[in-house]
Amino acid sequence: MSNTKSSRADVAREAGVAESTVSRALNDSPLISDEVKARVRAAAVELGYVLNRQAAMFARNRAGAIGMVVPRYASFPPFSRAYFPAVLDGVVVAAEERGYFVTIILERENTTAEMLAQLVSGRSVDGLLFTVTPAMYDRYEYLDAEGLPFVFINNYHDGMFGVDSLPEPGMRKAFARAVELGHQQIGYVAGDLRFKNGQDRLAVFQKLCSEHGIVGVVCDGDFSRTSGYRCCETLLRDDPDITMIMTASDRSALGVLAYCEEHGINVPEDMSVVGYDDLHPAQDAFPPLSTVQNPIEKSGWTAANMIIDVVEGIRSEPTTVWLDTDYVDRQSTGIARVPRKEPA
Repeated sequence: MSNTKSSRADVAREAGVAESTVSRALNDSPLISDEVKARVRAAAVELGYVLNRQAAMFARNRAGAIGMVVPRYASFPPFSRAYFPAVLDGVVVAAEERGYFVTIILERENTTAEMLAQLVSGRSVDGLLFTVTPAMYDRYEYLDAEGLPFVFINNYHDGMFGVDSLPEPGMRKAFARAVELGHQQIGYVAGDLRFKNGQDRLAVFQKLCSEHGIVGVVCDGDFSRTSGYRCCETLLRDDPDITMIMTASDRSALGVLAYCEEHGINVPEDMSVVGYDDLHPAQDAFPPLSTVQNPIEKSGWTAANMIIDVVEGIRSEPTTVWLDTDYVDRQSTGIARVPRKEPA
């Protein structure tokens, strides 16, 4: 290998191609054949040439960064909940593989669609990833009308790019296990119905209750631990014969576990509990939480690749990529207790 600093021109001469071809080949352009790419890469390795990624992005009028939009909550730091680090893990890995950086954009209540658009049109970032978005969100239409690239994570919208997970595969497995264990009356702590995740998971719960002939009792929640605690109290007060509580999130399930612990309800002997997401706190709970496994990290990885494909012109037709959920059976589920009999 050469000890002197090699230039793009040196690589071009070694590989027998034009200088412009060197940059395209090392940036994996679809316009360059695999044979030429291999020849250029071999020459670059032989000469010790390293592509200046920032210069390459500048030449293509790109920032070389994707913006991950994270809500800024007033009551807690944005990355204090396990969901956001899991998404970020997938986004960062995919971006690094594609030679991009990730910029975190904290979205406040006064953040406008125009402000987000300016980040892209001003070349601060090349495109946006939305991590949490309600079903009704008028900023979509503005960004779409401006022709700016963005992708939803764990959401979907007709005619736009998104990555989401189907709740039914994992919830169906959870129900099959519940039936196997003899549960016939199941409470459900719903998620925030302003979000499609909340709507879709509730719809699947009701569908599966109907299919299995299970009595399903729903309490309105909002994905939070507090709502899990509150709904557990409500469900057991209104229907003491409930033997299992399913929730729309692990955080809600942790609230259910907390209520049970504080009120002398043994899990799973007296009450089985099933969460949704399978984030790190689920396996560390006591007892470890049975839960629907939501591929959140993979969603971030898939969405990051999607936005980069859009930026680089590889994708142009808006679509939603659907991932499958699964089910993890842990110690928070057990055989249904025998319901109490009313005195004669």
